[in-house]
Amino acid sequence: MVSQKIGLIVIIVCSLLVAVLSEESSLEVQLEALNAFKNSITNDPFGALADWTDSNHHCNWSGIACDPSNHVISISLIDKQLKGEITPFLGNLSSLQVLDLTLNSFTGHIPAQLGLCSQLSELTLYENSLSGPIPPELGNLKNLQSVDLGDNSLNGSIPESICNCTSLLAFGVIFNNLTGRIPSNIGNLANLQLFLVYGNKLVGSIPVSIGRLESLQALDLSQNQFSGVIPPQIGNLSNLEYLLLFENSFLGKIPSELGRCKQLVALELYTNQFTGGIPLEIGYLYHLETLRLSKNKLNSTIPASIFQLKSLTHLGLSENELTGIIPFELGSLRSLEVLTLHSNKFSGEVPSSLTNLTNLTQLSMSFNFLTGKLPSDIGLLYNLKNLTMNNNLLEGAIPSSITNCTHLLVIGLSRNRITGKIPQGFQQLQNLTFLSLSYNKMIGVIPDGLFNCSNLRILDLTQNFFRGPIKSGIGKLSNLQILRAHSNSFIGPIPPDTGNLSKLFSLSLGQNSLSGLVPPELSKLSLLQGLYLNDNDLEGAIPENFFEMKQLNELGLQNNKFKGPIPDAISKLEQLSYLNLHGNMLNGSILRSMGHLNQLMTLDLSHNYLTGSIPASVLASMKRMQLYLNFSYNFFVGTVPDELGMLEMVQAIDISNNNLSGTIPKTIGGCKNLFSLDLSGNNLSGPIPAEEFTQMVMLSSLNLSRNKLDGGLPEDLAALKYLSSLDLSQNQLKGIIPESFANLSNLKYLNLSFNQLEGHVPEIGIFRHINSSSLMGNPHLCGIEFLRSCSKLSSHQLSKKTMLILLVIGSIFVLLVLVFIFIFLHQRTKLRKPEGVENPESEYTPALTLKRFVPYELEHATSFFSEDNIIGASSLSTVYKGRLEDGQIIAVKKLNLHQFSEEANKCFDREINTLKQLRHRNLVKLFVNNAKVSMAISLSEVINNY
Repeated sequence: MVSQKIGLIVIIVCSLLVAVLSEESSLEVQLEALNAFKNSITNDPFGALADWTDSNHHCNWSGIACDPSNHVISISLIDKQLKGEITPFLGNLSSLQVLDLTLNSFTGHIPAQLGLCSQLSELTLYENSLSGPIPPELGNLKNLQSVDLGDNSLNGSIPESICNCTSLLAFGVIFNNLTGRIPSNIGNLANLQLFLVYGNKLVGSIPVSIGRLESLQALDLSQNQFSGVIPPQIGNLSNLEYLLLFENSFLGKIPSELGRCKQLVALELYTNQFTGGIPLEIGYLYHLETLRLSKNKLNSTIPASIFQLKSLTHLGLSENELTGIIPFELGSLRSLEVLTLHSNKFSGEVPSSLTNLTNLTQLSMSFNFLTGKLPSDIGLLYNLKNLTMNNNLLEGAIPSSITNCTHLLVIGLSRNRITGKIPQGFQQLQNLTFLSLSYNKMIGVIPDGLFNCSNLRILDLTQNFFRGPIKSGIGKLSNLQILRAHSNSFIGPIPPDTGNLSKLFSLSLGQNSLSGLVPPELSKLSLLQGLYLNDNDLEGAIPENFFEMKQLNELGLQNNKFKGPIPDAISKLEQLSYLNLHGNMLNGSILRSMGHLNQLMTLDLSHNYLTGSIPASVLASMKRMQLYLNFSYNFFVGTVPDELGMLEMVQAIDISNNNLSGTIPKTIGGCKNLFSLDLSGNNLSGPIPAEEFTQMVMLSSLNLSRNKLDGGLPEDLAALKYLSSLDLSQNQLKGIIPESFANLSNLKYLNLSFNQLEGHVPEIGIFRHINSSSLMGNPHLCGIEFLRSCSKLSSHQLSKKTMLILLVIGSIFVLLVLVFIFIFLHQRTKLRKPEGVENPESEYTPALTLKRFVPYELEHATSFFSEDNIIGASSLSTVYKGRLEDGQIIAVKKLNLHQFSEEANKCFDREINTLKQLRHRNLVKLFVNNAKVSMAISLSEVINNY
């Protein structure tokens, strides 16, 4: 018995010794784990771990909590800005229940060893810089109730093993880089109340098993890449209060089963692809405070059941395809604070009941088809901060009561049909920051009260019928950043007080009737980026102090009366991307200092009196230009600089109507992005550089007319498949029209008139419907409807030498015939008795003095050599019937000589000299001869019975 007691005591003592030794070992392991955690910290700016020393018991260390047995049960170090990695040795803290490292800068991966902390119930690593996947080992933590890994850089998918944590109440992984799908067995988490995964890249559809989460109170899947339909099982979530699915790609109809989620407070489905109508059942969600369905493809009317939601504070139905009128019952939702109906297809009038919504702070109905007037008592919405009704069909005047809405920050009424004046009393709207009345039919002057809205940042009065001067009070709008008043009827000078708008970065006063000089005070607008004074009557020189506005990015001074040279100081505007001086009276030359404007995207100096050559260095510096270069309608001389080809990104170039000479530079092919090129109305010569033009694969419009270009029509131009307009008229181009031109399928306009083209005209493509004016002035063209038919001779393209021989032979033959007739008549006269001749002039008369006509008289007599007046033709000449102003009928012989030598001219002259010496009843009387370089004309009286 004693031995048994001794044995029992020994066992107890041994057990105690083992327990003590084990406890000491466990505490040592925990201490090692904590020291390992401390050693992994690379930066502790606040000294949060300063007391983690051997002199202090570990249970007294900052952020550490222990149980009565000194086992660590909690590590909570929130917002200490600690840097480093989370040591895997924390997995040895077997009693750890809480690990909260919120708002630090931990990096690296979440250690898988945390899955060994079997007592862990809360894991919060929110807002760190952790990366890598979520460890599947967390699925071993049966006691885990809360996981918050949000706002890190985690990737990979949500592990399926997390569905083993059946005690889980909250799971949050917001704002990470997670991919993959929601675990299909998520329905196993029967106790789950919060599931928040927004701000990731998750895909797939919502698992059907989610319908088993009857305890779920908040489901936030927003800002991911989910797709598919919302499963009807979602209606089983009877405790659901927040359903947030916005900014995904969900499609199909909004399930009517949502009407069973009676506890819903917020339903946010905006920015998806939902179709169909708004379910009537949503009207049964009596606790609903927020309903946002905007940016979908919903196409019904607003269901009447919606107006039962008396707790609704936010109703967002904008950017859908909703139709019908805005129901009067909308005014019964008296709790509404935000109402957005913009960008739909609503019609009818704005219901007057809206003024019952006195809690309304935001009202947006823009981009619809609303008609009628704004409610006259809109001033009852005294809490209103944002009123946007732009882009409708609203009429009438702005109600004067609007000035009672003293909290207004934004008024947007642009692009309607609003008439009348700006109401008096705007000085009451001291909070107003944005006022846009543009594109209406408003009249009158700007009321002085508007200038007391000192917080106004944007004022847009564009395109109305406002009149009168711009008053000096404009200078009191000290916070104004954008002032747009163009396209009105403002008169008088620009007020110098405009220079007080020190925060202004865009000033647009174009298309008015402003006059006088530009005030030098504008130079004080040091933040100004855009200045548009175009289409006014401003005069004088362009002020030098303009160019102190170093931030200026766009300057539009076109269509005014500015004189003098372009100031050299313009080179200071090195940020300038748009410069338009078109349509003024500027003179002088382009300054080389403009080469400093190397950020220009658009430069227009057209329609001025600029002279000199185009500086090559300026073009070279503008090689980044991407949009438009226009030097047309000036007096530039010299050649087109080779450096023009350096503008490889520019889309349109117009240097037409100058006095440029020389050839088209072969470097022009460097403009590879060019859509339009106009070099017309110059003195350019030489052939068309076809090979270079074919490098401009995007070219759609090419105008080289009214130059002195020669050579043939390049067949390579047919390679420009986007070419829609081609004008080569009034040059000296020769040869045939290439058949390949008919293959330009996009060509809509072609003008080849007044050249020296010859041969057969193609009959397909654009030539099938080409206008005669596009080919006129090319007498040797033939083949299509309004041209002469192609003879065998012309179809074989007779050489110039052959044509010359035929001309000489023909002239000699005509001369011989005339000589023979003369001899014959002379002999016949001799055989007659002298007394039988009573009136010699009836048989034969001496030569008459020739009368000379100016060309326009012949053109008038023959209706400009109309085809209807042709009475004879050969391959060498054409004879036209004409009527002089005195009624006399004549015949005009027109011979084309532009392709023949001077010798042929002489032959023609000999023929005329012979004819004018002859007079006989069988020969027509020759009145005049008129020879030109391009044609020869003989004019004869037409016999009456012709």
